[in-house]
Amino acid sequence: MKIVSQRLQVTALCALTFGTSQAFAIEPGEAALTDWVVDTSGTYLCNGYYSPPMLTGTPGDDELTAEAENTDYDGADRVILSGDAYLTRGDFQLEADRISFLNSTGDGDAEGGVKIRRPGSLLMGDSASVNVRTNAFDLRNSSFVTHENRLRGDSEFAIGAPNGDIRIVNGVMTFCAPESNTWDLKAERIFLNDSSGRGWANNVIVRVKEVPVFYTPALGFPLDDRRLTGFLFPSYSVGSESGTEIVTPFYWNLAPNYDVLIQPRWMTARGQAVGVHGRYLFEDFSLLDVKTEQLPDDKITGTDRHISRLTLDSDPSKALIWNLAYEDASDDTYQDDLDNFADLSDKQQLTSSASATMRGDNWTVGWLIDQVDVVNPAVTGSSVKFSRQPQLTGTWSHYGEQWNLFASGDLTEFTRDTTGLAATDPSEGRRVSSDLKAEYPLSASYGTLTPSVLLFPRWSEATTANGAQDNQYVTFGSALDGSLTFEKFGTNGSLHELIPRARLLIREPNKDPTVVKFDTPETENDTDTVGQIFLDNPISGGDFVGDTREVALSLTSRGINNTGIETYRVTAGRTVYLADRDITLSGTPETTDQGPLVVESAVRLAESLRWNTRFSSVADNETMASATNEFKYRTSETDYITQRVVWDNDQAVRTDLYYSNQIGAFRVLAGLQWEPDTEERVNQVLGLEYESCCWRAAVVHAYERDQVTETNGGNSVKLQLELKGLGALGRGASTLMDRLLEDYELSEARF
Repeated sequence: MKIVSQRLQVTALCALTFGTSQAFAIEPGEAALTDWVVDTSGTYLCNGYYSPPMLTGTPGDDELTAEAENTDYDGADRVILSGDAYLTRGDFQLEADRISFLNSTGDGDAEGGVKIRRPGSLLMGDSASVNVRTNAFDLRNSSFVTHENRLRGDSEFAIGAPNGDIRIVNGVMTFCAPESNTWDLKAERIFLNDSSGRGWANNVIVRVKEVPVFYTPALGFPLDDRRLTGFLFPSYSVGSESGTEIVTPFYWNLAPNYDVLIQPRWMTARGQAVGVHGRYLFEDFSLLDVKTEQLPDDKITGTDRHISRLTLDSDPSKALIWNLAYEDASDDTYQDDLDNFADLSDKQQLTSSASATMRGDNWTVGWLIDQVDVVNPAVTGSSVKFSRQPQLTGTWSHYGEQWNLFASGDLTEFTRDTTGLAATDPSEGRRVSSDLKAEYPLSASYGTLTPSVLLFPRWSEATTANGAQDNQYVTFGSALDGSLTFEKFGTNGSLHELIPRARLLIREPNKDPTVVKFDTPETENDTDTVGQIFLDNPISGGDFVGDTREVALSLTSRGINNTGIETYRVTAGRTVYLADRDITLSGTPETTDQGPLVVESAVRLAESLRWNTRFSSVADNETMASATNEFKYRTSETDYITQRVVWDNDQAVRTDLYYSNQIGAFRVLAGLQWEPDTEERVNQVLGLEYESCCWRAAVVHAYERDQVTETNGGNSVKLQLELKGLGALGRGASTLMDRLLEDYELSEARF
């Protein structure tokens, strides 16, 4: 039958069988078991998942639809449905052995095997008072489940409001799977506020295997991913540098577009620190992000310490993007002593900046101004970075039918602190730098050939204690870059390619320049990759372009299997010099005939095993200058081994080992960075994670060497406990492993 508006239309449905139903007591967890699908394939940690039936009604629809084996109408106002009674109104469904209600007001009762479904939830009970017009109900002797967040429980009463909120009276709840009660919460009142996405419980007893272990007068928890105000679970750790540490964060959701995280930290060895992290999202989607932590009167150093970072970033999808950043720290060891709460970019020289960039289809223009703040007193003289006040930049590219054109450059004013500068070191200056290129690419199925012309104008002026330095010159250049591709198909559909490549490059400055270094490294760039030997100018920064007549050579061999996966790639490259280089960054001519021999390889030895190597020789020789040999074995997200050895000047200077293995519910993790030449640890970490269907825990012990002073950074032990669906007690263990363990990923809770 259908009940439309205030009128009642009754249609009796015949049934093949008849009988009377009797009320029955709801067994614990029955609502959860009703929609639970057992799956022992190993896909699900809890060996199953919730699969509720689709609701047939439409939210907001006031039309009532009802079915039953028998219907009665008293001729005045009451409707009685008996025998598999079923009633829907919008997205509200009610099932029972017997449903009786007043057509005028909707007030009624349901008895025997009562089921109430609303979007994402199911409640079952013996009997209920219900209003079929407003969807409000009072369910007795109930069990309940909310499918999306996997919350389930039992209660004496479950009271539902028209807006979807539910109040549980004298109930027990857990996020464990059905019939898996490792832990639960027993509470006098439980509020499941679907309208706000927040749950709340009063007079709560936390139980493990139904044994009480903890009491709290109130407890909040999320029902979905909406941001909620309240205390987050604290974290606990023990370390040799700060002693016992307890962090009790409080999250304040002030509005949909701004919030604050307040993080008090108690350290037995240092004192009390307070961290604040605030965010504000503006209407134009620019984001203000502020982080600061204050530690007054550090007991170890006897000083007031702090770190702060402020950023304001515009919407990166717009044509005009702009950024502001401010960094401040009391000293250069704060980040190592007390973690990098503010995510500062550097430990010794902090940079605050403001920039903006306008982008077109094939061009960009921008400006930047920054300020360098040296927080390490040992950094003085020429080691201090220049501030750019300001820097104007631009790029332009054009891809034509025949010619491709490229241009980039900057106009920059530089300045820095004069403390400790030598008489020849510049304290301030200005520079105009640009790179211009035109190329004419030709391609065929068997290879490519690209001639190009290059132009590098440079002008700079610097102020030193000895007076002003003026430098202007233009470097002209040309290049001819070509490659061939030889292919051979295997009988199983695999493909093997051999790709030789050669590039002739000529660069010639019109004069011998006086090199002024603003943002260029003190030495020539190391040639660590094959790609670097094919650069137009291998020196980073915009200060200098030297002379050369050279041929860059490389040979690549690669294989692709019949599924399109690259099985191996080996590339060797070297630069052959046709003349000495007289104009160099160091000022000393270079006479070597060859550059370093660079070899790179990436081999897929098996489906789960990778072998990667890199080798760079000394120039004019095959003697090792630097090398890396790496094996990566990975069968899953939690099972992998990475082993790496790094050489420098024929000597192993570092070995890395990272290990992760899932053994049933346990995951063992270990990592070590070791320097064989000094026989010292850089980092060392050992962690253990346990994950079950209801909860997971982690403990980690770590050693970190201080990255600034290169001294012992101390040991620490961090603990973490997560009751799934409720929250995590501490995030320090996962954060530490994420920082020190390569390839470690903090996964979301699995069920």
